[in-house]
Amino acid sequence: MLNEDKIRVMSRCAMYEKGQGKEDLAINRYYQGDYVRLNMLKTLIGVTVGFVICFGLYLVLRAEYYMENIVGMDLMAFGRTVLICYVVVMIIFAAISIIFYGWKYADTQKRVRWYYKDLKAIEEIEKAQDKMNLTEDIA
Repeated sequence: MLNEDKIRVMSRCAMYEKGQGKEDLAINRYYQGDYVRLNMLKTLIGVTVGFVICFGLYLVLRAEYYMENIVGMDLMAFGRTVLICYVVVMIIFAAISIIFYGWKYADTQKRVRWYYKDLKAIEEIEKAQDKMNLTEDIA
């Protein structure tokens, strides 16, 4: 005998597993702090690479100016300015990363909780069916 409630819940679980559930269940394997730190590290590495590329492009675009004025420039002040810009950019992106991945983890946990509730409902439906089948076999 088909149980429509069980079919409905199982199809909802299957759709979740095939779609958003793949990513959610992968995220769920981490503790929140570990997940946020890992993704913040990835973000900071990407920002560092991007900053180096942008700084290199800036130097290429301004190469003529720097070649003419390199002797009279205060290179320590220039280096300090670049370092300060780098640190400011890193702090901004680290803060954005912490907020974003913390929110993403919390949002994922809500969906995973619903998924686990559905799995528990399937288990309870199966137990009820087994109990009914057992009582029918005895009778």
